[in-house]
Amino acid sequence: MSSPPAVLVVGAGPAGLAAALSLAQNGVPVRIIEKSNAYQAGSRGVGIQPRTLEAFASFGVLDDIFARGATKNKMRAYAPNGRDVAREWESFEILEPSPSAPYPNPCLIPQDDTEAILRDHLQRYNVQVELGRELVSLEQDDEGVTAQIVSHSDTSSTPETVRVSWMIGADGAKGITRKALGLEFVGETREGEGFLLADLEVENFNRDAWQLWGTAGSGGTGGVALRPLPGDSRCVLLGRMESMDVVWDADLSRIQEHFNAISKRDDIKFTRANWASKWRPNIRMVNKFYSGRVFVIGDAAHVHSPTGGQGLNSSVQDAHNLAWKITLAYKKAASPSLLSTYETERMPIIAEMLNISTKLLDKYQFTIGSTVSSATLNAAADPWLRDQKLRQLGVNCRWSPIVVDERTPAVEGQVNDVYGVEAGVLRAGDRAPDASGLIDVSSVTTTTLFGEFSSTSHTVLVFAEQDGSIALPILRKLAPYSAQVSPNSSLVQSIVILPSTLASHSCEGSSGKMLVDREGHAYDAYAIKDEGYVVIVRPDGVVGAIVKGVDGIEKYFSGVFGTNV
Repeated sequence: MSSPPAVLVVGAGPAGLAAALSLAQNGVPVRIIEKSNAYQAGSRGVGIQPRTLEAFASFGVLDDIFARGATKNKMRAYAPNGRDVAREWESFEILEPSPSAPYPNPCLIPQDDTEAILRDHLQRYNVQVELGRELVSLEQDDEGVTAQIVSHSDTSSTPETVRVSWMIGADGAKGITRKALGLEFVGETREGEGFLLADLEVENFNRDAWQLWGTAGSGGTGGVALRPLPGDSRCVLLGRMESMDVVWDADLSRIQEHFNAISKRDDIKFTRANWASKWRPNIRMVNKFYSGRVFVIGDAAHVHSPTGGQGLNSSVQDAHNLAWKITLAYKKAASPSLLSTYETERMPIIAEMLNISTKLLDKYQFTIGSTVSSATLNAAADPWLRDQKLRQLGVNCRWSPIVVDERTPAVEGQVNDVYGVEAGVLRAGDRAPDASGLIDVSSVTTTTLFGEFSSTSHTVLVFAEQDGSIALPILRKLAPYSAQVSPNSSLVQSIVILPSTLASHSCEGSSGKMLVDREGHAYDAYAIKDEGYVVIVRPDGVVGAIVKGVDGIEKYFSGVFGTNV
């Protein structure tokens, strides 16, 4: 018999599905509802950035993502006649996987495929998306949230009262959660700017590149771009319209007619519109990411331009940040202030995401298709060239009140680059890098740090000194945290990382796993030199602490677990 839900997730897009999956994997009883009576069709958010690929790896869904996705970066712009090539270029550099970043390139996959994969994995935990169930109101108190939902069928509507400990609103920009909480949606809507996004089946189209026609900006006639998706015929059409009065909707003949007029091509045929929508730039963020026991994630918390491919990715990372914190609260192992750090950590990142995507939008307004030439447009002004920071590997939360860094303490008044930290020495709050070529002492098998990290517990990496003396007292201190707090689950797992020059018997008697850094990748990635350090990696793949010993460990875990452990 299943347990009553502790968490109600409202909305079954990527953010809601990621939150529900992470909670289910952590043993938290969860229920997820969706207002629509059918799963959403259409590609919409198609670019999965490397940071989100790492999150998907921790969820166990990455192989399925790669099986349906592809990496494509070639672009082609046409001259006014629609057939002569004006320019070809690569929108981003294809990078080789490295020991610290095994998934360095964006993956192109339609959003409905991503959602289907997440739903499939969610069902493995006996959690099914409940379609046709609408949140109509909510009330909360110190102990929980009472939600009124209505189940819609073809013939009737049935009310239901649901009581949960926490609620996650992932119901989009028009959803009720944000409104019920009275949160402000601060920002702007650009009424005079118009776009069309459409998911089409296309014939007679060379699928080797993202292709652009027409002009945009002041005096332009409008522009269109066709981006091939994985498969044989599916494409995304992005149209720039100087006026939203232009009749462009899901009527396939009208889309075809307007495309032909701009592109000067009559050979490319649209055979079906899977999904189409007019869009005005709506750039907004809530003034608070939570109220009491109710949290907002994804489009319920922030909306933006699709330029740069940041929205879906930021939404999944909202979920990744929040889910492990709710998990600890559910297990009664969270400090009183832990849940509030979801807002503290995510709000500055989302604000910068909106800034970046809006700058790309502004560049895009004035350059598309034949107006672009290599001779007149530099990389800084080109909206089609993707900066490395868009891969989000440098996104960090160094300012968070729960991270602890004894190696590089924060400087008071220092301005944080929340989006672009990739160079320099690793600090607490940064993404935890991978390291390959590690040898498990007990099994004599090869592993990686990503293969050892857990989405259900903290991972304590003990980088041993030359004599290994740092490890034993730390492992003894970690023993209470390593005890099970629920079936098959502990708060902490510990791993001793030995340099290749240190004999494993130096740490004999320890209870943690021992790995030999045979190729030195772990010591390099975590900038460990002669002095031993302890690095604590959170369940969301963020470095929570870099400390020298037991006192630093206690300081970090007191901020996360409080006095509950």
